[in-house]
Amino acid sequence: MSSKLVKKLLNQTNTQLESNDDIKYHSQAKSRTDSGGRSRTSVKHNISKEEAIQEHIQSILRLDNLVQEHTSTTAQKSFTRRSSDLKSQAKKHRRLKKAGVGTSNSRSSSSSFSKQRQQPTFNKERDKRKKEEEYYSDIARALKKAKKRSNKIKQDI
Repeated sequence: MSSKLVKKLLNQTNTQLESNDDIKYHSQAKSRTDSGGRSRTSVKHNISKEEAIQEHIQSILRLDNLVQEHTSTTAQKSFTRRSSDLKSQAKKHRRLKKAGVGTSNSRSSSSSFSKQRQQPTFNKERDKRKKEEEYYSDIARALKKAKKRSNKIKQDI
């Protein structure tokens, strides 16, 4: 469990115990007027307050153990995968920072762009040829499947 969550839960118990103290104080005030005002109950109350805090901490720990036991393995795998992804991203970022790749609009950044290989630009004719090739290859696959099916049907008959 995170330390923030533990602190939050402990603060909640403290506020609950304080509200219980107020209720017990008022009941003790009534009993004091009846019995003469002895303060033995306050010592017992402090012990019970400590015990209550210890019991609450134990229940939180039990709850945390149960949650850990019953979390699915897929959730744990997802967590490890996500953490490894974040680590690799951080590693990449550190490597780029160390390499000194400029991202600003300065003379050094423009010179780093000139060191990179030229990327091909979009060409309409090349794209048209590529689409035609994909179209014909899809037709060829479909014809091949149809031929196999017809051969299979002929063999069954």
